[in-house]
Amino acid sequence: MIYNIFPEIKGTLWRRVMIQVTEITNRGQKSALATAVLVDLPEWFGIPESTKAYIEAVKNLQVWGAYDGDQPVGFISLSYSSEDCAEIDCLAVKKCYHRLGIGSRLLGVLENAARQKASYLQVKTVAPGHYRTYDRTNAFYQAQGFKKLEIFPELWDKSNPCLIWVKKLNSEAYLQI
Repeated sequence: MIYNIFPEIKGTLWRRVMIQVTEITNRGQKSALATAVLVDLPEWFGIPESTKAYIEAVKNLQVWGAYDGDQPVGFISLSYSSEDCAEIDCLAVKKCYHRLGIGSRLLGVLENAARQKASYLQVKTVAPGHYRTYDRTNAFYQAQGFKKLEIFPELWDKSNPCLIWVKKLNSEAYLQI
């Protein structure tokens, strides 16, 4: 299924773009998409081993990609931590496409799929107050209706305390605009 988004790109030249969101099923395409997007986000994905693990993991997950024409601009991947809880394995949007609604749209598409099997959705990120980039990430999830469940101070390491956000998935599908 393809979903269209029509944001304006900020910059010296304003241009109209059509962002398409589509499910990716080919393992190689999933990895290529993740690589193309994550390389643009070293502030979030700057640990090479972790980035490589995300790129490898997407091959076996349900993945949706956001494209500006044929250029990948974002993706989201879905896993399940239990029979009741889905998990956002990774959500990433290239920096020049931030704040255009692409992350929200990717999340909405993932929620539609996740609610078919699960009642809850979770995501792990670095707890607030440690990095500006992750403070923005946390603000995004809070704005999307997620609630803080718990902080694990040393799940990853002491300098990256893990915050788990959770969201109850209602039975209504995300409104496609």
